[in-house]
Amino acid sequence: MKNQGLFLALAVLILSLSGCCACNKGDWPKEPVLGHMSVPQKKIYLENVRQNLKVFRLTAKELDSHQRMTSEEAQKPCNGQEFRCEVQKYVELYAMPIIQDLEAQEHVETRLEVAKVTLLSTSVYEETGQDSRARKLLKLFNKRYKNDASIQNAVVDPAEMGFSRLAEGVAQLEVKLLTP
Repeated sequence: MKNQGLFLALAVLILSLSGCCACNKGDWPKEPVLGHMSVPQKKIYLENVRQNLKVFRLTAKELDSHQRMTSEEAQKPCNGQEFRCEVQKYVELYAMPIIQDLEAQEHVETRLEVAKVTLLSTSVYEETGQDSRARKLLKLFNKRYKNDASIQNAVVDPAEMGFSRLAEGVAQLEVKLLTP
């Protein structure tokens, strides 16, 4: 009963994000304007993106227990409103701009949060069968943070991320994405 309530709440949130109910995706911005945001505003933005990615990850895990997409299905272009397409649009519209923001990548107050969003985006892509996109983000994560012990050893909420340290998450994703 508790799982059904959680799933229902997640489904409602996903529907509200997807444009099915209240918002029209045609009204979505091409990308948020991060250049004018201060560091505290970017911290809030990162928190919101991270929370939404968490919902996408949990929903993807729930959907995965019902039916996993084949790799061929996952590579088809996104033209519809199915869950995989919503994940792709969300990551491209909201996560990638902050992942690519130089100030957020380098600032002491946001660097770890950018790393978390990068790894969460990678996880959501992997969970929805978008392995090529996940590999690209994992490669980006490793390029930026592989030699940064403070990022690799950062303790994170396992309920949110699916692992307790970022290095653990990278190892899990490498096994899933880089093993034939």
